Amino acid sequence: MNADTLHQAIAAARDGRRYDARALLLHLLEADPRNERAWLWLSGVVDDPEDVKICLENVLALNPSNPRARQGLEWLHARMGLPLPPRPPDQTGSRLEREIDPRTLSVARLRAYRASLAVVEPVAPPTPKPDPISAPVPSTPQNRTVATRANPAPMPPTSAPLPATARTAVAAPSTAPARRLASVAPVDDATIPCPYCGAPTVETQRRCTQCGGSLLVRVAPSDERSPIVQALVWMWRGGAVVVLLIALVFPVMGVLLYQEAPANGFPIGILIPAVILALVAITGFSVAQQLAQRSAWAIYLAAGLTTVGLIGALALAVRPDALTGMLDRLTDATSIPSTWLPPLIAGARLIAIGAGVAHIATIALTIAGYDAIVGRLERFRHILKPSDHLTHYNNGVALKNRGMWYVAALEWEWAVKKAPYDVTYLRALGLAYARLKQFDKARSMIDRALQAAPNTPGLRDDRALIERLASQERH
Repeated sequence: MNADTLHQAIAAARDGRRYDARALLLHLLEADPRNERAWLWLSGVVDDPEDVKICLENVLALNPSNPRARQGLEWLHARMGLPLPPRPPDQTGSRLEREIDPRTLSVARLRAYRASLAVVEPVAPPTPKPDPISAPVPSTPQNRTVATRANPAPMPPTSAPLPATARTAVAAPSTAPARRLASVAPVDDATIPCPYCGAPTVETQRRCTQCGGSLLVRVAPSDERSPIVQALVWMWRGGAVVVLLIALVFPVMGVLLYQEAPANGFPIGILIPAVILALVAITGFSVAQQLAQRSAWAIYLAAGLTTVGLIGALALAVRPDALTGMLDRLTDATSIPSTWLPPLIAGARLIAIGAGVAHIATIALTIAGYDAIVGRLERFRHILKPSDHLTHYNNGVALKNRGMWYVAALEWEWAVKKAPYDVTYLRALGLAYARLKQFDKARSMIDRALQAAPNTPGLRDDRALIERLASQERH
């Protein structure tokens, strides 16, 4: 059973499911606190350097000759500014193992972490290269490459889990223990952080009360065709056909009028309404086609045209006699016979009433199908998916361009975790922290960038800018 649990935990760690891996390993170690492999893998899925240190020390307490734990602990001590752990004496033909304090081995000393990080593959620190960026954050790079330092610090082999601190440790020299790169701002489980400023918000909020940013976004519509949208499309197609048939009535009337009075010639003016209605019909077919393809702009055009059509239909239903007056002006010398007027007025009123009903139904379908075409409004939630450092950086740039500095900083934290010596990532994250008024973190990131590449243009200006912003915030 323990072996199965360990295999499941290792698989979860390799898949990036750190929370699942931690839960399985902690459960295993509660039953078997002397499981060397479990402690080693647990060191790779906890986040606090002190907890990583406990795990690796427990591995060495159980097996002082474990090379992966030894390398990881030496790396960790070097980064935390602590003396290197003593190396075990040479042993031949026997395995050295000492008694362990049960309180030290107890998993109760390790905190239960939230599932916010995934396994990060070890990366060699790159050679510092000047990579200037324009404040506040450079545009998205497309072909950036990361160079490799000639003599990187020793790291555990990739076949074993890499301690979290080895991936996130602060490179700046300090006598105080380095802490992990914490999340931008902790929030309660019942709240959702504002993507712009990180302030806690509740599910029902539409705007952040702190920064005023909208907390709702349009969700891409489903690929499945909505019955309402289908009905709307056919309504437009049917309406276009009806308008085209009505347009044909005017040339027929012109022919009949010509037969009534050939001496007056064919009334060319009566073709003007036919041409206008034909163009309206063509427009209706085009709108129907765009609605079928769910083009967002088409629904706005459809709503405008439907509203204009409804107004025209209501006007004609109230004053159908206006149609006969217009025809008299268009036919000029050829007057409409008086026997035609009653059926023309009755037909115009009937068509206007039918058109009004159709337009009202179309407006109702337009409103009902709006979300299926444009996308419905939902509460914004940023889902951080583990990927390579460049993808996280580009995601952060896209979010920053929308003003979402808090979630951009979350993406850039990942970029820094996976490429901790990249000056561009450090600088972007530092400026994001400054924007969020987390000036201590901002200074830390810019200082790391200065240590990695002190001659990079703009870094010292960024450092001075952070100090000015911090001073303004204090006053």
